[in-house]
Amino acid sequence: MNEQVDQGHLRTPPGRLFRKYLYSIVALAFAALAINTGFDVWFSYREQKQLLAANQREQAASAAIQIGQFISQIETQIRWLSRLPPELSTNEDVRLNAIRLLRLSPAIAEITELDSKGREQVRVSRRVADRVGSNVDQSSFAAFRGANESRAYYGPVYFFGDTEPFMTLATRGSGRAPNVVIAEVNLRFIWDLVAGIRVGNTGKAYVVDRLGVLIAHPDLWPALRRSDLSGQPDVRAALDGVGPPAGGLIKEDLSGQRVLSTYATVPSLGWLVFVELPLSEAYAPIYASIGRSTFLLIVLLAFAALVSLWLSRRMAVPIQMLTQGARRIGSGDLEQRLAIKTGDELEALGDQFNRMAAHLRESYATLERKVIERTSELEKARDHALAEHDAAERARSVAVAANETKSRFLAVVSHELRTPLNGVMGVLQLLDDGGLSEVQRRHLATAAASGETLIALVDAILEYARLEASAEALETRDFRLDQLIETAADLMRPQAFGKGLSFDLACDPSVATSVHGDPVRLNRILLNLIGNAIKFTPSGGISVSATIERRDDQALLRAIVRDTGIGIAPDMHERIFEDFVQADDSIARRFGGTGLGLAIARRLTHLMRGELTLESTPGNGSVFTLVVPLGNAASGTVQGAMTPPSRRLHVLLVDDDPVNCEVGEAILVRLGHRAAIARNGAAAVALAGSQPFDVVLMDLHMPDMDGVEAATRIRQLPLRPMPRIIVVTADASPSTRERLAAAGITTVVSKPILISALREAIEDAPEHGAPDAPLVPGALIDRHFLADQKELLGASQIAKLHHLLKETSEKLIADITAAAAIGDHRQLARFAHQLGSAASALGLVGLFERCREIELAVPSMSLPECQSAARELAALREASMSALDEMLAPVPASPQPKGEVGSH
Repeated sequence: MNEQVDQGHLRTPPGRLFRKYLYSIVALAFAALAINTGFDVWFSYREQKQLLAANQREQAASAAIQIGQFISQIETQIRWLSRLPPELSTNEDVRLNAIRLLRLSPAIAEITELDSKGREQVRVSRRVADRVGSNVDQSSFAAFRGANESRAYYGPVYFFGDTEPFMTLATRGSGRAPNVVIAEVNLRFIWDLVAGIRVGNTGKAYVVDRLGVLIAHPDLWPALRRSDLSGQPDVRAALDGVGPPAGGLIKEDLSGQRVLSTYATVPSLGWLVFVELPLSEAYAPIYASIGRSTFLLIVLLAFAALVSLWLSRRMAVPIQMLTQGARRIGSGDLEQRLAIKTGDELEALGDQFNRMAAHLRESYATLERKVIERTSELEKARDHALAEHDAAERARSVAVAANETKSRFLAVVSHELRTPLNGVMGVLQLLDDGGLSEVQRRHLATAAASGETLIALVDAILEYARLEASAEALETRDFRLDQLIETAADLMRPQAFGKGLSFDLACDPSVATSVHGDPVRLNRILLNLIGNAIKFTPSGGISVSATIERRDDQALLRAIVRDTGIGIAPDMHERIFEDFVQADDSIARRFGGTGLGLAIARRLTHLMRGELTLESTPGNGSVFTLVVPLGNAASGTVQGAMTPPSRRLHVLLVDDDPVNCEVGEAILVRLGHRAAIARNGAAAVALAGSQPFDVVLMDLHMPDMDGVEAATRIRQLPLRPMPRIIVVTADASPSTRERLAAAGITTVVSKPILISALREAIEDAPEHGAPDAPLVPGALIDRHFLADQKELLGASQIAKLHHLLKETSEKLIADITAAAAIGDHRQLARFAHQLGSAASALGLVGLFERCREIELAVPSMSLPECQSAARELAALREASMSALDEMLAPVPASPQPKGEVGSH
């Protein structure tokens, strides 16, 4: 194997590793040199400073000694004069000896001898005439008293003639009557001494007395002024006996210059000799030493940087070569080889690197062969897996399609079965006219019961198919909870009484309130639970209770259905809610049913985000607990009676159906508003232009001019103010919503019209808009809606509308049959819409929903499908009108057919 060495390519410019090594070594060398130099400079500085201070102290001490010796010599001379023997102590002898002493000591300017009582005996002076035996009393002089007290007296310095300094020195003789000799001493010697002290080139020395007054200075003027220096820190400290610092004291002299100051004390006199040297001169050697050290530090640092550069390159370049080699090998260049010749571990690492590259090349070649072999195997396995996946997908698609087909089949067949069954049930009810024999009546009751059972079975299968296909969606609105529960109980109470069971309803006062939710689904759940309890309770009774618990913005409904029936084993408590499941086969044979009631109730409960639980033991009955969260009603508690509006409105009602016009006008009048009727869009535009209206209630689907076009034309009229336009329609499809929004219509009321929804829509402020009222689904008739209409309009008005609906719907069925016979899709859709609109006026929701479905499906229907739809609508209309006849009859002819509430 050829080994290539691309040394030139690998020598890359220094990178981060090189800088890291370089900076680290330079920093280490600099730190070592800086610390060493710093310590050296610091200690040299301290030593030099102390040495300078010591030299100055020696100079000050030397001067202090000389001053002390000078004064001591004068004191010795005058003490000799006071100690002469008696035979040589005559005044004349004293005078002669004093003259000799003046000649011997030029510093003595005057000598005076006083006797023991302070009388002057002899005075010899260089300044005035001599005097002998004057007996002048000088006992009060400080010199005389001081000499008598301490045998020696040193007076303060004074200037004679303001030119030269003098001081008084007195000594006392010995003997019984000692005399006192007083000498006036010229201190010029001290001036000469201070002037002769050399402190560096610019330093100086001076002397202060025990009071801090300057008495000697190289510059005579400060001394002649007798400058008081006691306020300066060093003089004050010295006078107080505080010793000087070892390194001297740094201060400002009389000229304001910073100096290094030291002093010494003249012991016998208490004088202080100060020696000062300007800092600039005192520290000049130290600064020079620091400069030399700094220069040396820079030189050494530069040398260390060069050495660091060399070391860094020596360490970093091989590592960079290793890095570049690894990068090239990592990119696939396995022929790369390194030539590192450092003679150390890095060279050994480079050799290992080369061996690794060679081994990788061999391994790569082997691996490549294995990869080719394994890839072929994986491709075969992948093809097999894809084939299995495709087969599974096809099977899943077939299963999904089969399930959808099953659901559609169940829905279609169940719906197709309901239509003739409802017709049969209606005919059976009409046959019971009171003229039948007992046997015929019994046969008729048996047929009716069988029909009811069959309708209930079909309804359960249809509802299950919708739930399984996920076609159920919540349609929420505000409703009275107590009315819903009472209505459900009223519907089921006849069944319980028919089996000889008791039926109790106990609602907490908190239930008498308005809530927001889906009343239709909740009604279905309650009917299924109560119906299930009635079915499986042979004797005893049923009790229903309900409470409401308020939680912030929610109302938590807890409804409990108890029975004294056969009970359910604990191991079946969860399975009983599954599809097509009953406790056991004997129960199914005994009581019948499909096993879908509780499954549908559980699914609807979960759809409403609630819980449905069971507590039961065999033989002790069952307790079903329903917990469902409901919202708070937006408009507060729904009142049973109509409260007067805050403002009476003038409302234009536009609808092509006479039944809807009658119902709408009655509702508006009952709500306290004025109503005007327009039977088509053109009439609505004309009325809106001729008189002012506050609100326009516009039907959406009308012949010639529909609601959107009519609303657009009304908006184009110069009306002040412009009335609010509210669309009333049963078409809640997304495309219709988008079309209305594009036309600027945002308020929609759904058919069949609920009183609360209509009231909110027309009386709410325009900026709030009216909430949409959901459609009320049902098998045939929405009993709750019909009860509201009865309460609102009264029995006579309902009877009138009932008769009008019967005539109108009969004519529309004839029109629908004629249009279907020739396949006129447009007329069929229009007549189906009119029939559904008329049916919704009195709550015929089964007919209304089927009309809406057919209206939407007409464009894609074939001719046979149109004819089948027409027949279905005719049968459904017949069954719905029969059920309505029974509900509005003064005395019911028979128990209510179960088919009317089967889907609840």
